Amino acid sequence: MKIRILGCYGGVTPDHKTTSFLINDSVLLDAGCASETLGWDELKKIRAILISHAHMDHVRDLLTLAENLFFLGGRRIILAAARPVLDIMLTHLFNNEIYPDFTRIPSPPVIAPLLLRMEKAVVLDGLDVTPVAVNHTVACSAFIVKENGRGFMFTSDSGQTQRCWELARQDEGIECIFADVSFPSIMEDTAAMSGHMTPRMLLACLRSFGIKGKTVYATHMKPFFCREIVEELKSMGEKDIRVLHQGGAVTL
Repeated sequence: MKIRILGCYGGVTPDHKTTSFLINDSVLLDAGCASETLGWDELKKIRAILISHAHMDHVRDLLTLAENLFFLGGRRIILAAARPVLDIMLTHLFNNEIYPDFTRIPSPPVIAPLLLRMEKAVVLDGLDVTPVAVNHTVACSAFIVKENGRGFMFTSDSGQTQRCWELARQDEGIECIFADVSFPSIMEDTAAMSGHMTPRMLLACLRSFGIKGKTVYATHMKPFFCREIVEELKSMGEKDIRVLHQGGAVTL
């Protein structure tokens, strides 16, 4: 499995793009920067889009992505999310007011919504995908994504969520974790209030649940605090905790 990191930050600057991972060239995990990053030939390969939650930094390019797919011939793409997330996207984005409703046009429509149920696996273009509810300020799903029994967990935007870390400990098929580390530990109150994590909160979860031998990638750093978060993570001396890099890739 190859995971391309199109963007991995919790904000936008000229040097920082918001969350979007491309798995095996065909499944997009969140759509923070897909349109501005992928070329026409790459867009043609996409078969499904997973959306963790409806905050703008995770759906920012979804509308223009749908339009680009329409121009490429209107091939149907699955848009998979939990019900509250789908409802928001259909009500407030694809509503013929903010943007054309590509879930209804053309005929057949470009976007085919798929309802995900928590901890019920679905198969998307050969990948086994399981959503897990996490603590955030809106309805939000972590995702466990596997191919041939091996894969990763993406916590999405998440405060400390017991169930998420229980599964990470129990499931030997989860080889790495992309974990929210949005703020430095000095801002723990802000992180908790906004449904995010800090380096210290991440380390507490790993130790509390006895998670060892799995590589953990810190993602969703707020651009203003990147340097501070990176230095803090380095100072911890935890060899299994790394920083995710935009434009890079993780291969499992």
